[in-house]
This record gives sequence, structure tokens and C-alpha cells, in this order.
Amino acid sequence: MAANGDVGTPAAGGIATAGAGSTATVQIGYSTDQWALAAIYASVQNANDLIIYASRFTLNSFSTAGTTSAFGLAGYWQPAQSGWLPSLSAGWGINNTQYANDVNSNGLVANSQSWNVGLQWQDAFLKGNAAGMAVGQPTFATSLYGGDTPNDGNLIWEWWYKLQLSDNIALTPALFYLSRPLGADTPGGTSFQQLGGLIKTSFSF
Repeated sequence: MAANGDVGTPAAGGIATAGAGSTATVQIGYSTDQWALAAIYASVQNANDLIIYASRFTLNSFSTAGTTSAFGLAGYWQPAQSGWLPSLSAGWGINNTQYANDVNSNGLVANSQSWNVGLQWQDAFLKGNAAGMAVGQPTFATSLYGGDTPNDGNLIWEWWYKLQLSDNIALTPALFYLSRPLGADTPGGTSFQQLGGLIKTSFSF
């Protein structure tokens, strides 16, 4: 894929050029009735808004010309029958970013990671309902060019319960918590946390 493939000037777009805004991905996976595992590798040209889920600090580095190499693992397991054992899903990713030769990379993100774990209980309390919990960290900086140590962590939790009101209508209240939404951009000597909630109504026909 090339985000700028429709631009005729090679410096600003095209296919397989420095300005193409391209990404290439290879994925392999294996699944059975109860579990699955997948691995993925992607090469992404920075500065084209191709990576959108990351800390604000890390996204600022991704907006600088260069290439990010990303590797990820993900999988899930589910019990044969619903009960007290939940289904489990998990994922982990690690990225390395190299910048263009004319970029001063000092202080920019060299390596970043992400991870998540989710649990879901089917038929929780009542048949047809479901409860779940997920925790993780979206892409955050783990090392910087120049040797400084980033402080970019932000833990995200979510809890939810789906009420199956009928065959066609489901109501899902949820709570979410962000431990440090601004990551490394949090002003020194301050703290910032966020707690919120929502109610989702789903209709199926």
C-alpha cells in the first residue's frame, strides 16, 4: 500500500519511492476450534499517518521521515464450554525506527512496544450475557536515540458487561481508566489520570 501513490512527483509520492508513504506486511497464523496464534511483520514509511495508535510522544517521532519496522504476536484461547473459565486473548508488539539521513534523531524514539490482555466470560450470570476485562498499553517509547530514558507508559483498563435484552438488542455498559494519557508529554511534577464510562446499544437485524 502507498498512501501517496497517486502523486506523480517521486519526492512526494509514487510507488516504491522515498515519498510513497508505503507499508508492506507479512502475516502467518494457525488456528484450531479453541485457539489461534498469529505473527506479523510490517515495514512502514513514517510521516504519512499510517501509525495512528500510540502515545502522543511516540506519534511525534513517527511523524518524522524514516522507516519503522514492526513485529507482533497475537493469539486467543477459548474454553470448550462456557463457565467460570474465561476466554483469553493477548498481543504484543515491538518496533524499531530508523530516521532519514538528514534528520537529527537525538531524542526521537528508537524502540517502542505495545501489549494487551483480554478476558471474556460468556453466559455470565445469565445465559446470553457476557462480561469482559481488558488491560494493555498502546504503542509507547522504550528507548530514545541519544541514550535518554523515556517515561512514556500509559496503562489502559476497560471493564464491560453485555446485557442481551432480546435476539436483536444488546446493551453494554462499560468503564475505562487511563493511568497516564499524556505519557512522556505529561508536564514534570504533575500527574493526570482519566476515568470514564459509556453505554453502547447494539441492534442487529
